[in-house]
Amino acid sequence: MKKKRHPGVEPVKSILPKSIHALGPKVEQRYLRESVVGHWSEIVGAPIARSVEAVRILRDVLWLYSPDAVWRNQIMMMQLDICQRVNNFAGCRLVKEMRFARSGRVRQAVAQAREDAAAEGLAALSEERLRAQVARADLTAEEIAAARTRCAGVEDEALRQRLFRLTLSQAKLRHVREAHGYHPCEDCGALCPPQEKRCGVCEMRHEEALRTEVTRLLRDVPWLRYAEAKESIPEVTPSLLASCRVSLIQSLAAKVLLTDYESLAAKTLTMLFRCLPPEQLTEDKVKRTLYYLRGSLAKPREWQPVKRYDYIDWGKKKAGESRVPTSRP
Repeated sequence: MKKKRHPGVEPVKSILPKSIHALGPKVEQRYLRESVVGHWSEIVGAPIARSVEAVRILRDVLWLYSPDAVWRNQIMMMQLDICQRVNNFAGCRLVKEMRFARSGRVRQAVAQAREDAAAEGLAALSEERLRAQVARADLTAEEIAAARTRCAGVEDEALRQRLFRLTLSQAKLRHVREAHGYHPCEDCGALCPPQEKRCGVCEMRHEEALRTEVTRLLRDVPWLRYAEAKESIPEVTPSLLASCRVSLIQSLAAKVLLTDYESLAAKTLTMLFRCLPPEQLTEDKVKRTLYYLRGSLAKPREWQPVKRYDYIDWGKKKAGESRVPTSRP
């Protein structure tokens, strides 16, 4: 049955951002900060969100909490990647750095972890209970005959009987999995958990194909943001888009020189990093971007470290005065 259409009625998802924008920049910034904290799992992915919690965003700083020191060190090494993901999700430069708080709201994370474990169903069963359910599973005469036919080609009697019992156990285990909500994979037909659409192997292949498609889209439109990318690729996620963007930035930065700010590669790198369309690109923004990424850029043999005031033209208030920066790059 087709859904009824209401021509002329604007959807809520487009009305809400416009209404919040009309309330002023302070309300809009607060909405974006709370939205990032609420969608933290979508931005960084479930594995990171289970161990690292987003607490708040204050003065361009994303405050996180994690009781595990290993996770804290790992996340700080991913600071550029995560900040880029957050800014892409928000559609503006919302955060500039990350810090870890000494305390955080861990009850919510623990409750979420318990809900995820309960949702796993079959994986939450103990080994003894799983064996008991497999032993009690019934097989039809056709399934037993098919298992016997499959093992008929083995000449060794002992090996044939052992293989026959193993085939029956696999058939029983399949019945138990189906009883717990397991379903065939969309690509290969193998059983996969209830909350997954594909098995592990097919999911890796699908994600690799999706990553290739997103990377190709970013090469064509470097300034693309998440909302625009989702219109072209509905399956894209903020974490996947940010990961592909960071990979392109790293590969392109290795080919651009710090002083080569007029080349097409330098301009493409700026559009990728700052999500700027070509009409908003200026020489000053290219210079600031290259200086910010100076640690990752290619360097000639005669390269010497440069100072910010010498590289970026800040201008002078009066003749004879020293250069004073008006804003941060």
